[in-house]
Amino acid sequence: MSRENDFQTTRTLINRNALMYPDKIAMKEHETGRSVTFAELRDRAAKIGAVLNSLGAGKGDRVGIMSQNSYEFMELTLSVTAAGYVFVPVNFRLAGREMAGVLSDAEPVILFVQDQYVKTAQEIKDEIPSVREYVHIGPKETRPEGWHGYEELIQCTGPTGWTGSVNEDDLAMLMYTSGTTGAPKGVMQTHLNLYHCGRTCAFNNSIETEDIGFTICPMYHVTATTSFFGPFYRGATSILFQKFDPEALFAAAKEERIVAGMLATPMVRMLLDVWPSVKDRYDVSSMKKLWFAGAGIIPAVYKQFIDTFGCILGEHHGTTETTGVTANLAAKDIAKELTDDSLRILESCGRDAYDCEILIVDDNDNPVVPPGEGEMKVRGLGTSLGYWRKEEQTKKAFRDGWFYTEDVCHIDEKGYIYIIDRKKDMIITGGENVYPAEIEKVVNEHPAVRESSAIGVPHPMWGEAIAAIVVLNDGATLDAAGLIQYCKGRIAGYKVPKIVHFIPEMPRNPAGKISKPELRKQFGAA
Repeated sequence: MSRENDFQTTRTLINRNALMYPDKIAMKEHETGRSVTFAELRDRAAKIGAVLNSLGAGKGDRVGIMSQNSYEFMELTLSVTAAGYVFVPVNFRLAGREMAGVLSDAEPVILFVQDQYVKTAQEIKDEIPSVREYVHIGPKETRPEGWHGYEELIQCTGPTGWTGSVNEDDLAMLMYTSGTTGAPKGVMQTHLNLYHCGRTCAFNNSIETEDIGFTICPMYHVTATTSFFGPFYRGATSILFQKFDPEALFAAAKEERIVAGMLATPMVRMLLDVWPSVKDRYDVSSMKKLWFAGAGIIPAVYKQFIDTFGCILGEHHGTTETTGVTANLAAKDIAKELTDDSLRILESCGRDAYDCEILIVDDNDNPVVPPGEGEMKVRGLGTSLGYWRKEEQTKKAFRDGWFYTEDVCHIDEKGYIYIIDRKKDMIITGGENVYPAEIEKVVNEHPAVRESSAIGVPHPMWGEAIAAIVVLNDGATLDAAGLIQYCKGRIAGYKVPKIVHFIPEMPRNPAGKISKPELRKQFGAA
């Protein structure tokens, strides 16, 4: 007898927490103090589902958001998906035309817009004709004519329940990651993927119901999804931050007794930099279960963090395509393996995460016998459905149930994995994935530039910094400051080159293509 697979969904998580912990705080925004209990969250989520239906959305329709981190952002992440719609978070750090590219690809029918992005939304309106209704998140005084108000819509909706079914295999979220050509790629994450994301995060980091979690990474990013859904899976309270501020995190540790949460790579160094000047004001002893993701941390910096705060910081390797963590370096493993003579374990991203299997394979797809090197491929309950409306790219990356990460890795005798390089030329700067083609396209538009190539170079805070290698047109003049200024506003700030080198001509491989390996050899230590 067949049955609907409707258990492992965001709706189940919302209902279960409301039943078991009705009066407990589900989430609280640190900056404003705004909070909601698990029971209130369930009621509001059901109302939001009814609102979306009344605005004309049907099951499977996309619903987008342009917003920085906020209470509303996370409430919508849960509510939109639980109602059977597909949530589309837009990277708020993108330039307007980049946001338009994401939204025109996803084709949402309803768009939620935080007050500070109203102007951008109005400027790109003609490029996103699929949007039929706009909902404003902000004060009534600044709401554009014809737009709906977020809280007004909810308050005008009476008590209600969800209508229709939501199943594990239903599409829940389109989370965008850049493509190799700079075109946006929407990763199709299901309800099962999100449920798994919470479960594996909770297990990997030993999160308990009594813990206080926090979400401080950008909410459009899978790091924030992981950081929030881990505590939410366990029915733990989450403190939400509008933005990262080291002292604000320390203050929350003192005031809220936060225990568990995720950091992006640069945040680790920033916490270390600020701590000496504020350590006498904040008791952060409650923080026991931290982890980070993005580019690896320089081992000496990692060790400094351990010496300062204790062995409380693990590492996750993950991808948007696997809905979060694939490999986990647990703090207990670090404590076991770290010695005074060797920091080697701090270079590892760990071993297989819960409900995830990793194989390191050679060029013929044969498993590598440890110790050895090869490409990482992953399968598990977080493996997404592939890329939205990109069949060929999906077929290439997702094969026979495995996702091929294109990360070249070393695996040792104990199963610890060490990232060596990437088959792709992707740059990871501050936890953000950036493809060189996105940068090169803008740099090459400058009238003085003949051609360019972008590479990542090691950086103590950001993991990698973006370097642009540039060849100018004959007789043209341009300096680094001028090129950097030109890029600002044309691409997201974190994609703007931090370093610029001018050379007379590009090194090329036998096929006539620019040789990035040679550029890395020349400028990789910049």
